[in-house]
Amino acid sequence: MVAAWAACLCGHGEANSRTLLLLISKKATPTMSMLGFLKPPHLGWVVRNLRDALVDKLKGSPRRPEQARAYVEANATRGDPASVLATLDDFARHQRFLMNVGPEKGQLLEAEVDRAGKNARILEVGCYCGYSAILMARRLGEQGRITSLEKSGTSVAAARAIVDFAGLSGAVEIRHGASSELIPTLEGNFDLVFLDHWKDLYEPDLRAIEAAHLLRPGSIVFADNVGSLFDPKQYLAYVRECGHYESRSEESHIEYTKLPDCAEISVFLG
Repeated sequence: MVAAWAACLCGHGEANSRTLLLLISKKATPTMSMLGFLKPPHLGWVVRNLRDALVDKLKGSPRRPEQARAYVEANATRGDPASVLATLDDFARHQRFLMNVGPEKGQLLEAEVDRAGKNARILEVGCYCGYSAILMARRLGEQGRITSLEKSGTSVAAARAIVDFAGLSGAVEIRHGASSELIPTLEGNFDLVFLDHWKDLYEPDLRAIEAAHLLRPGSIVFADNVGSLFDPKQYLAYVRECGHYESRSEESHIEYTKLPDCAEISVFLG
């Protein structure tokens, strides 16, 4: 019921609906996610986001990634990744929620990028507005590269524009399509994989990444939004019990909120 209402309010297209539906439906199993987010400590946040979605729908506002792109172009400094990230953070805190990794978990991600090395090859699954691609790319050297996969055409267009505005389009390639279709087309090893798309795809997509031989011993897999609110049991059971990974959990919060969350950081053993 709530998920259907949210879909109606978020409205015209996958990119707009993603901001809220990823949290209260598809990012977790439908029952567990809805029950978790509708508890009293979290209900106010959900209601505010539903209200914002309703206002946008009634006004015929652009989709959320397009709003973020316009806000960056109006307020950030071109060619300055730090300014672009700060502007996206400001938009997410004071305008409309964005499903970015955010600055808190972003520090965890940056540490893993540094661990992977200046010339790392990074695979990102789920680009949204380009926030995490910028966050990671700014820490790479001249040979470092990011390949980002994104299903939503709206998000692809916005992310490409925002990454270009940050001056990092030479380090980031954003490919449009479903992860299940794009992963088998990739070649070579990636030093870091960042998973931040539909949560029910984490485990099958990681298996597909393994099957395509895209990991090497020592490759890092960083999975965002695997706190209990997202019911991540299937993915966590796989990386912790399959024998191919050494895995640890890092407690944090859902981006731009005080709601509890975790990131799972796993090192591929071969």
